[in-house]
Amino acid sequence: MSFDCCTIRLLNDKSCLFSVNNKLIAILLSAILTSGLIYTHPAFAHNFGGDESASWLAKVSEIKTEVGLVSKHVGSKEAIGYYADALNEYWNANDTRETGERNALLAKQIPTLINSTISDAQSNNATGTQDDVTLLGNYLDESVSARVDSSKLGNSTVQALAVVFVLKESLEKYGDALNSTVDLNDMSQMNMNGNGTSGSMSGSMSGMSSSTSMPATIVNQNAYENSIGLATAAQQMFSDVASKNSSVAGNDKIAAGFTKLVQDLGNKADANTIMKDAHVGIHPALIASYNIQEASTPAVPEFPLPAVLIIISITGVVLVTRFKSQVRF
Repeated sequence: MSFDCCTIRLLNDKSCLFSVNNKLIAILLSAILTSGLIYTHPAFAHNFGGDESASWLAKVSEIKTEVGLVSKHVGSKEAIGYYADALNEYWNANDTRETGERNALLAKQIPTLINSTISDAQSNNATGTQDDVTLLGNYLDESVSARVDSSKLGNSTVQALAVVFVLKESLEKYGDALNSTVDLNDMSQMNMNGNGTSGSMSGSMSGMSSSTSMPATIVNQNAYENSIGLATAAQQMFSDVASKNSSVAGNDKIAAGFTKLVQDLGNKADANTIMKDAHVGIHPALIASYNIQEASTPAVPEFPLPAVLIIISITGVVLVTRFKSQVRF
């Protein structure tokens, strides 16, 4: 069969058109599939709101913990350097500015004494370091009344939330100590069936040992010491809260949870054990007993978006294939 020149040109134009359409369809399907792959649901975890009063109470405890640990390492430049970095995290220019709005003396003295503590410790001046720590502690205590309203300061929920914030820092530091690939503050990565790596997490996870009889390997001794110090501070903070709220039914359970956590940290337990201590042994009772409100998180659709996108993609492929098979020239 032969075609005239017009028919041949028409066929060639249609062929080019189908080729372009196929490329466009391929690009579209690739984009849909890629978006489905990169889409993730929010991780299920305790998500606590950032109450400013609770954050300040936590900050005071954290700074006291760090400078107290500095005083134990007078003359050790490596350890002091680590704690200097931690102190820079807990107190920055924004803290100085906001404190200055309430009390100019505190805004000057607190950062000055933090720097003086570090300097004296680096100079191997044990007496000067301890004097700095004591004076800084007094100024930090004074900052509480300057930065926290009296109504919040006497609020047990705010006080309990501050405990949660310090505990969070302890878990973060323990993860650093293990060089763990697991975020210890993300309870979705916790294995509820036992120790070791969750079945949903493939591969070997650093810091997630398979047996409680074997201590975890500490790769950062300063971070390990820091995690214990912060956990102990959180434990003491809770003890103070409980003493003022002795009628709260969950106090004993929370106290027992902190005792186990500090003990497990001291025994260098695996990351999963520490996560269970915090997320199962402490958080639920603390939240319920002291009416801590968790920050709202976006609702997760019942029908996951990636599945919808994949279905659309497959449907598109089927339709294109059928359409092409029915076309004749």
